[in-house]
Amino acid sequence: MTLHPPGNKAKMSRRERELLLESLLIDELELTFTPRGNPDRRFLGLVDFLARQAARECFAEEVKMMRRRGKRTS
Repeated sequence: MTLHPPGNKAKMSRRERELLLESLLIDELELTFTPRGNPDRRFLGLVDFLARQAARECFAEEVKMMRRRGKRTS
């Protein structure tokens, strides 16, 4: 399993890797949904990691589209 698609050159920082691994470790009871005021920290870590990755990919795609538009007009 790769964490980034083959065409994506983005590197994962050491801290991001640690957060991802920490959220995937199963050293506690299985994940459960809890009341709103007490979410499982592993869910929060995974959501944060996935949101950052999606934001990077979206930004990279936007930059790519802007460059394509720039080449057409010049």
